[in-house]
Amino acid sequence: MKNLNPLNESIIELLIRKLKDQCTEDELQAIRNWLNESKENRCFYDELNDIWQATAPKDQILFNALDALKKVRLRTNIPSKKPINQGYDVRSNSFGGRMFLKIAAIFVLGLGIGMLLFHFISLPKQPDKENQLTEIVAPIGSKTQVFLPDGTRVWLNSGSKLSYSSQFNQKYREVTLEGEAYFDVAKRNGMLFFVKTPDITIRVLGTAFNVKAYPTEGSVETTLVRGSLIVEQHSEKGEVNRTKLEPSQRATFIKNEGVLYLSETEKQSLKSNHIRKVEEAKGQVLVSKKVDTDIFTAWKENKLVFRNETFESLSVKLERWYGVQINIADDEIKKYHFNGTIVNETVQDVLEMVKYALPIRYSILHNVITIQKK
Repeated sequence: MKNLNPLNESIIELLIRKLKDQCTEDELQAIRNWLNESKENRCFYDELNDIWQATAPKDQILFNALDALKKVRLRTNIPSKKPINQGYDVRSNSFGGRMFLKIAAIFVLGLGIGMLLFHFISLPKQPDKENQLTEIVAPIGSKTQVFLPDGTRVWLNSGSKLSYSSQFNQKYREVTLEGEAYFDVAKRNGMLFFVKTPDITIRVLGTAFNVKAYPTEGSVETTLVRGSLIVEQHSEKGEVNRTKLEPSQRATFIKNEGVLYLSETEKQSLKSNHIRKVEEAKGQVLVSKKVDTDIFTAWKENKLVFRNETFESLSVKLERWYGVQINIADDEIKKYHFNGTIVNETVQDVLEMVKYALPIRYSILHNVITIQKK
């Protein structure tokens, strides 16, 4: 019976023989003993089996098995029983042939058996499952809707990404957001729900709210529709400042970096907090007493609503909404204010409406729109 030492070429040869149903009873027993030695051994075999099954239809394709062998040894330092310059018959059933046909096939498919072995040898412990993330992405120009494992319903706006751990809804409920999302959070026996952004954390139970946290923008905006929530801001000194919101309230955290687009309501919040300049508000959370939440949440119903909004701010929303790039050639145009609602219109329809109201002209080349003053 073969003595199976830590991972080497002999073990791989034997495991491949098992996958091909070519093992003797003694060899099968040796494999069983090896699998029982550690969880890592069992995990490695399971992964190898998955890859083997995935590449089975490509059995007859001829690859350079010798090159594949060199790649595996280069990445894993697996000791060789044969000189590396010894030939391998890719058409034979030997270890040097069909096994490395498989490995070469895996390289070609991008699964990287060499990296798999390197990963296995380098890490003595199986990766913590808590680090396995699920990511949901809404590309520019599109929106998506998902249900999280706890029943929470989430709408993702254009250019946004939501991620959560495999332990979500087991030990805790925590998601990380980049971009904009509307949450309708399901209640779960008092288990808190956290939305993390690089600047603030939002803590809730069962409630509905909107969060906008695009990396390039100079603010993180939270609008509460129903229920209650707490906005947590961590200061540089490690202190945690908490702001509680009631329905129809809106919290705006002013970041230290990024382009800042403030609505008239938020500018009034600056004044009510006795802040004269935007620079003085950086690192602070401003709370608007009451807002029309439909303005900030209508996007999930495929409506773009804007009230007394500058064209500079509106153009950013249009870029995400339609997946275009807008270049404003005149700074004066950026300061124009607009009111309106966009439903099912094309970007050209919107530009025509703007052109009707203001002295501008525009040109479209592919997905780039240039706007100039008439």
